[in-house]
Amino acid sequence: MNAPWTDGLGRFPTVEMQHIRTEIGLCGTYFRCLDGLGSAAAAAGIIELGRYRLGPDRLLVLRGFASPAARQRGWTAFHASEAWGRHRSAVTDAVRSSETMLLGCIAPEGGIGRPRPDEPITAFCSELREPEGLGDYHLWLRLLLRKAGCASLGTLATLEVVNDVPAVPVVGDRCQHIVLIRGAAAVPSLPDELRAMLRFAPEVLRLEPVLTPVA
Repeated sequence: MNAPWTDGLGRFPTVEMQHIRTEIGLCGTYFRCLDGLGSAAAAAGIIELGRYRLGPDRLLVLRGFASPAARQRGWTAFHASEAWGRHRSAVTDAVRSSETMLLGCIAPEGGIGRPRPDEPITAFCSELREPEGLGDYHLWLRLLLRKAGCASLGTLATLEVVNDVPAVPVVGDRCQHIVLIRGAAAVPSLPDELRAMLRFAPEVLRLEPVLTPVA
């Protein structure tokens, strides 16, 4: 199994997963805004790990941070930047809705690396009934995916933290377990014992990377 590609950026223990629905036909505008804001975000310690399509106007962006406190400092600095002032209106006009989950990396140790920019990813997303069951669910699911030959880039779980970035609020009161898997993997069905630990059937997201400007 190949080691995850990190592009020299290191590893990130704290990850934002942002689901975005753009106004019809404005996904290209949104990505161009991200490009224009890239330097300001990086200077604030906000590292884009990947941007992906889920549908014509449905997108997903992964961002990495050194810690929840670094995330708070980074977003505060970013929203005070001149670049954000220039692009804020265009971003607001392009986005119909947005939902952000704040996640901590539980495997591998030290945090998740940056996926290859041209690499499709499968996200296996589970919402547990009880947070106390997260450890057991993680261990059994890891074995199941390993036996199925799924190469994991990392496993993430909800961080319970104070929502200290009002401009980028995060979803609370949900215990999410998310495995990022290389490629368009054939994910096995869960046995009844694992399915019973979840509130809903797992969601399998096929994430296609966005490599070129979107019209």
